[in-house]
Amino acid sequence: GSLTPGEIATSERRDTSQLMTSYTVAGVDWAGDGWIAVVFRDGSYEECVVTETFEALWKSDHEFDLMLIDVPIGLPGEGTVHEREVVDSTAREVSGRPSSVFPVPSRSAARKALAEAEYEAVAAQNQSDIDKGLNWQSYYIAAGSGEVDAILRTDDQAREVVIEAHPEVCFRGLLGRQLHHSKTSAAGVGERLQALRDDLDSPGRVLEEITENLVDESDAVEIDDVLDALGLAVTAQKGEDKLEYLPPDWTRDAEDVPMRMAYWAEEPLVSSTRN
Repeated sequence: GSLTPGEIATSERRDTSQLMTSYTVAGVDWAGDGWIAVVFRDGSYEECVVTETFEALWKSDHEFDLMLIDVPIGLPGEGTVHEREVVDSTAREVSGRPSSVFPVPSRSAARKALAEAEYEAVAAQNQSDIDKGLNWQSYYIAAGSGEVDAILRTDDQAREVVIEAHPEVCFRGLLGRQLHHSKTSAAGVGERLQALRDDLDSPGRVLEEITENLVDESDAVEIDDVLDALGLAVTAQKGEDKLEYLPPDWTRDAEDVPMRMAYWAEEPLVSSTRN
């Protein structure tokens, strides 16, 4: 006999779940002297991985379908300074926490930082490339940017899977409003866990599990690094087709790497902030 509408819906659901069985995502953050990745499989927390290099993470046993990473991707050169600035200024506006979005180093400056050049040399390269100084915070992220960039420039798959995202923008999208507290304060941790409630049964329990997974790691990984990576992972597990981008009309840099930040929100944040 023919199937009832209910039976058809059930079989369609089953088909969908079978298609999704190996959807693996990660939220990745730079944590002092290495990378921290919070890995979700099929919408559930799987593990937390700490690696010394981004390459080690990318080439690990996980076959990532999507990776959201808190490091500048799509680096400015002489012809793309304005386009990169649009990404960052939009993120500052949307998050309501402008100081958390650091100026982005040029590609050559990031390469120099990756080669362990001193601050002065990296800042001079940046000035030469894009006519901008470089603050210390940007210097500290430059080597990480250079590391990821080296892979994205040569690996087409990585360019599609690894997407820049900013934790404060992602938490803003998940929470449905701007954050009021610093991520290093107790109130800020509570506020960010609150943002994850719609996606995780018990965000606090997941945070506890992650920190227990890290007991053998160095003290360089701080609690706000974990929280940032978790926020990115929860955003990623919604699926790439559900993500929005800052800016909506993003472009690519000179090496064809996208200049954009991904996030999820009930309503696109840019249109709501510009209404």
